[in-house]
Amino acid sequence: MSVVWMMVGATTDTSAVVSTKVTGSASVRVGVSTSASFTSPVWSASTVTSNNHAKVSLTGLTAGTRYYWRVEDNGVVDNSVTGQLRTAPAASGSAASYTIGCIGDAGLTPTTPGVSGSATSRLSNHSIFDTIRTKALAEDWLMVAHLGDLCYYDLGSGSHGLSSAASLAQYRSMLDDVLAQPRQHQLYREVPWQWMWDDHDYGPNDSGASAPGRANALAMYRERIPSYTLPGGAGTPIYHSWQIGRVLFISSDTRSDRAGSTMLGSAQMSWLDTLLSTSTAEALVWLMPTPWLGVGSDTWAGYTSERDDIVDMLTAGGWADRMLMVNADAHTLAISSATGNPYGGFPVILCAGLDATPHSYSTQYDGGAWPGREQYATVQVDDSGTDICLTATVYRRERAISWVSVNTGGTTRVPAGNPCHVLAL
Repeated sequence: MSVVWMMVGATTDTSAVVSTKVTGSASVRVGVSTSASFTSPVWSASTVTSNNHAKVSLTGLTAGTRYYWRVEDNGVVDNSVTGQLRTAPAASGSAASYTIGCIGDAGLTPTTPGVSGSATSRLSNHSIFDTIRTKALAEDWLMVAHLGDLCYYDLGSGSHGLSSAASLAQYRSMLDDVLAQPRQHQLYREVPWQWMWDDHDYGPNDSGASAPGRANALAMYRERIPSYTLPGGAGTPIYHSWQIGRVLFISSDTRSDRAGSTMLGSAQMSWLDTLLSTSTAEALVWLMPTPWLGVGSDTWAGYTSERDDIVDMLTAGGWADRMLMVNADAHTLAISSATGNPYGGFPVILCAGLDATPHSYSTQYDGGAWPGREQYATVQVDDSGTDICLTATVYRRERAISWVSVNTGGTTRVPAGNPCHVLAL
């Protein structure tokens, strides 16, 4: 009995969720320890597996603590694979400082194709995943947020030697194939991750609500991804939010209800309106897979009326001067300051791509744009207990290229100004 793959996510100050596929078919337990050598672990209750898979909630953890975890499959502990996680430093609503990573886009003309899988040329096992994992562990990141195009399977298109059926089994196999890439698997089991799909890992290119595999994509996500609470029921988009310390995070599903003039759909828009008008958080980080700035019809430039409605929500809630937004999809890094963003007046960054064909992109980003591979970003939250500073930094490999910072006092800073957080470039 052994582990096929392990993932961890949905961390809070006292809990986390792990997801695992095993070779056994009865039950699993998950053990956690504060020791890297896994001494004196505390074990969860047994969870019955379904299709050799189980999702387990870990509770009773201590804030600001690093844990190591292993899986017991049918009574046999697999000691060959150990995961890690770090809990949030403080309870929701309390001051907390931390860093998250933001990544996207791996598997389009990859320089390091997958080592196995149904379509290895649409997967990546690039060393950039090791670079990110090493940095994340060294700097105690709380999580890595993946903003889409986990791979480029385009399920439902019948391309790349894959069936056009877009069945639930295919979506499960797609995830299996991603996690069969050793560098990705190690990252997602050692650093808690949050994933929101874009088109190529949801369905065909530029896909939306009419994608043939929509229902199966939604079912696989709910079944296998260790996510924060999804407010919609079965068959509805996978938008969600969570709060770490005094900062609200929103993850938008821009694909599964996209149709006509709406990108998010009425249910998600209604949920957003309620969330933004009732949240007591002091700052906002919006994880939006689809670019907010741009000119293409598949970006928010093709959904201007709905974008205007979102800006109205942000304005009504006083969010625009205490937030930033992170996008992926375009295979480039880019930064817009608040003054450079005409749609809401808050900083926007692009955090891609990991291992995908570089894109030139819109000149709307007044802070610069850097097409390329081996790229990612971080968002650092510095909470003094009074002001909160959000600093987004874009990286190529280990090198910081540029950054933008905003604090809850409403001052946005770019490298030419004085940072609210000292950043060595």
